[in-house]
Amino acid sequence: MTVKKLTPTLENYLVTIYKLSKKNGFTRISEVANFKKVSYPSVTTAVRKLTKLGYVEHERYGFIKLTNKGRRIAITIHNGELRVKYFFMYVIGFPESRAQQVAKLMIYGLDNETRKQLRRFYALMIDFDESKAKKLVEFLKEQRKKLGVKEVPKEALKLKLRLKEDN
Repeated sequence: MTVKKLTPTLENYLVTIYKLSKKNGFTRISEVANFKKVSYPSVTTAVRKLTKLGYVEHERYGFIKLTNKGRRIAITIHNGELRVKYFFMYVIGFPESRAQQVAKLMIYGLDNETRKQLRRFYALMIDFDESKAKKLVEFLKEQRKKLGVKEVPKEALKLKLRLKEDN
């Protein structure tokens, strides 16, 4: 079993371990399985992979503990999940359960640059008011400059006109 990188599924397990081990500093295979509503062998396989990658410490039938590296990554991903959740709640207007569902679908598997850009956008939008309008315009111009475009292409703008059709 060769594991070389942290996949979205493993990221999800890592965050689950983080959440469950907050109180005691550790968790168990059974707690993770019950929380995620998956089988014990599924959790065991994921924990073995996370151990090989250096994100958790675990001995057979023992506790699962995050390493410093694992804790750091889990906190980063968890905070990203919260940002997406709060964005969809307080900016888009979704109820909490729906916002949480969207956040779980969106956050796992993102690279560091994407997470960084989402943090920047979140910081602008979460408590947006008129004083941040200029910063938002600057942010959008910066992103378009990175893409080498001055204006949004017509095909992207056409979707704006389709709002009634989407409803």
